[in-house]
Amino acid sequence: MTANGVTILGYTDLAGRLPTQASQLFGQNLVNLMKLLTPEKDGQLVLDFEDVVQRSICIVRDGELTWPPPPVPVSAAPAAPVAAAEAAARPPDKQPMSSQRKYTLTAIGALIFFLLVAISPTALVPHLTVFALAIVIGYYVIGNVHHALHTPLMSVTNAISGIIVVGGLLELGRFSTLITIISAVATLLASINIFGGFSVTRRMLAMFVRS
Repeated sequence: MTANGVTILGYTDLAGRLPTQASQLFGQNLVNLMKLLTPEKDGQLVLDFEDVVQRSICIVRDGELTWPPPPVPVSAAPAAPVAAAEAAARPPDKQPMSSQRKYTLTAIGALIFFLLVAISPTALVPHLTVFALAIVIGYYVIGNVHHALHTPLMSVTNAISGIIVVGGLLELGRFSTLITIISAVATLLASINIFGGFSVTRRMLAMFVRS
């Protein structure tokens, strides 16, 4: 406990833990060096003098002194022309949607919603209202999330898709042919979303697995 009454929880033998961490770091560096020097993984040393790392650690080669290594070439010239050429070769960035187009699409969506409400049975109107509110809230919630955080949101969308799959399966063949078709389409799309989410998550996890 400190003089200010703060209790600090943690390791007190940090100096005793340093050798283990240093050994792991040193061993990992040696493993990576051996992978670099034996690209075929057959134990045969292949020295590539074009590689900056291998050239820098070599002192003698075939009886000839190679130390000190030549300085690493670093270009101090500005890369503006190359960047400009690459920018010119890239397709133009997608322009943001104008306010007029947003309002037009919103008006069309509202018109379609009111038409659906007008021709739908009374029991279906509350469900359509909840569906429309869910679309609006979901748009503003997802739209304000940074792109780097979109992938973690797949866990939530997978849960929602799972509910859609269960609901669609329960409605298959129970009422009219139209409801059966809509339920089948909803089940198919939700299943694609679920499997796609798991596939992307698996690829992301594979990035953190040691080869």
